[in-house]
Amino acid sequence: MKWKNMSKSTLSLIIVIAMLFVSMIGVSLVQTNGWSVKETTFTGTLSEVAAQITENTDNNGKVVDILFDKNDSAQISFTMYVPKNATASNPAPVIVCAHGWNNSKEMQLSNFTELARRGYVVIAFDLSGHGRSDIEIDALTKGTEGMLAVVEYAMSLDFVDITKVGITGHSAGDLACTNTLKAVNTVDAVNHIAAFFCPSGTMAALLTSGDATTNLIWGVASGRYDELDTFYFGTYDFLSSPIGKMLVKRAYPAFSGDVVVEGQYYTVDGPIDTPAPGEALGVTSAFAVWNPDITHPQGTFSKIATELTIDFFYAAFGTPNGGTYIAATNQVWQMGVVFQTIGLLAFFASALVIGGMLLKTRQFATLTRTIAPQKELPSIKSWKEWLPLVLTFIPLLIFPYVMYFKCYAAAGSLFNTDIYSMTTVNGIAWFTLVSGLFCFLMLAFNYGLKKLVHLKDGEAVANPFMPGKLDSVTHFLKIVGYSALVVVLMYVPCYIAYNVFHMNFGIAVYTVGLPRFEWLPTILTKYLPFWIAFLLPNAILNADTRFKEVPEWASTLFVAIANVLPIVVLTIVNYSSLVNTGVTKFTFGDPSIMTFNLFAPMIFIAITGRYFYKKTGNAWSGAFIAATVLALMALTLTRHTSSLMFGF
Repeated sequence: MKWKNMSKSTLSLIIVIAMLFVSMIGVSLVQTNGWSVKETTFTGTLSEVAAQITENTDNNGKVVDILFDKNDSAQISFTMYVPKNATASNPAPVIVCAHGWNNSKEMQLSNFTELARRGYVVIAFDLSGHGRSDIEIDALTKGTEGMLAVVEYAMSLDFVDITKVGITGHSAGDLACTNTLKAVNTVDAVNHIAAFFCPSGTMAALLTSGDATTNLIWGVASGRYDELDTFYFGTYDFLSSPIGKMLVKRAYPAFSGDVVVEGQYYTVDGPIDTPAPGEALGVTSAFAVWNPDITHPQGTFSKIATELTIDFFYAAFGTPNGGTYIAATNQVWQMGVVFQTIGLLAFFASALVIGGMLLKTRQFATLTRTIAPQKELPSIKSWKEWLPLVLTFIPLLIFPYVMYFKCYAAAGSLFNTDIYSMTTVNGIAWFTLVSGLFCFLMLAFNYGLKKLVHLKDGEAVANPFMPGKLDSVTHFLKIVGYSALVVVLMYVPCYIAYNVFHMNFGIAVYTVGLPRFEWLPTILTKYLPFWIAFLLPNAILNADTRFKEVPEWASTLFVAIANVLPIVVLTIVNYSSLVNTGVTKFTFGDPSIMTFNLFAPMIFIAITGRYFYKKTGNAWSGAFIAATVLALMALTLTRHTSSLMFGF
């Protein structure tokens, strides 16, 4: 078939599929160093992990304690990256990576990509209640979020040097590291973790002391603009603050300086020389502090943080035998992010392509309705049109800025956590519901205002709720079935990406995620209604924002900007305060961090709302599709609660 003879929908589908596979293959190439690093994923029970450890040690003669419970039902998932230099005859150091709260193991892309290409064995795992690991594994692994089992599994491997076991994490993952150190590095321990790097979440470092830090090389990088650290400690300067000095005194009790030297390794006897690039410190106990100019999310997603991680493990273990020293500034993981982003864009675009093609089938063609052509629309030049529009949108723009944090905080007391157990998601869910109700209110306000300004001229005013009109129950059920099919087909590439290429489409902590089938009833029955309550009025308002002189793309852009603008303003205000004063404008950092996850969805819902309204003459399908995608994205990364994660 010649390209010029192809229909637009067929060509669009080919382009989207091509982008998806370019994304999958590109990410795979980057994170396996051109497929020279062997990548394997394990998903199974703790009993299966224990059995594998026993089998490994029986074969290679190692002695590894199994300190976790051998449970037959709790599932844990991890991915291992083994470079060619790591063999039974030439064992390499291993580094176990723990992601942060509301993330998954794929968020450690920068660490496992860069460390594995330098010759280290790397294992990234899903913390309990995240990704594909069950929440129960936390208690079964002594409060380590599952890290204890992964570390002991790593120790049992014949191609791993059991004397060179390192751990690192991000945010809550650092807490997992701390608890793992306490469980493993005891006085009577058979095994020992040799190095720990804490690139964010300094609170975890404060909890690490005593036997856990004996014969341990460890370091802390507290971001100067870390939202959580500045909240916890009231300062961003960890080099001259009591916090930094207290940490150094744990390693070097005689320390009496006013300022901690950044990147200086201290031992019990004092500071030591930094080794040559790629060489080890030559000691078994040392500590160093860094204070880079990064925020909390950048602790796992920035060149600076990745550079510190690389240099730390070089200092702890040296260049692995058979590996090649690569300067820490030489990083390629960013290309993986580029490929992930291509996949993310294609994933969102697939909703439009799949939805458009399905409407041409006999089963769903009846959903198509004719909407008013451009020339019949009202004129934006009339004050009777633009004034109600302005007075409607201004409160909608102000509302999220004023209510986001209030709704987020209120969710903790309003939700029954026995039923709605995902604390972070509850905050967003309550905000979406309240925002949706306010949007309905503003639609009614707009209707009343238009009737008022047209009172004297007698011109008929269109009911703004008409885009939500349904013909019948059958019509509604067909919309539901159509929307569900679009979403299912959108997620098919996600399953291929995860199971074949070990990746997700996304950017940093913002990722599509892959829902487990057993989670779907909870997501669809308990949480999806919140997103529908928000997106239906948004889609109706989108459909109403059409004017004679304004092209559809411009109207869509206007709605997209209106959706994103409150988040942009909130983020600018919050982070301007952080940079200028050292603390965020708002009380607690985590909700502020969560706003990053709202940028892409706000644009997506504007585009889908407009597209599906134009195709079907109805706002429901666009609302259903966007709501389902957003609910799945919000709930497939974490099933955790704050009480289990932080013990309060």
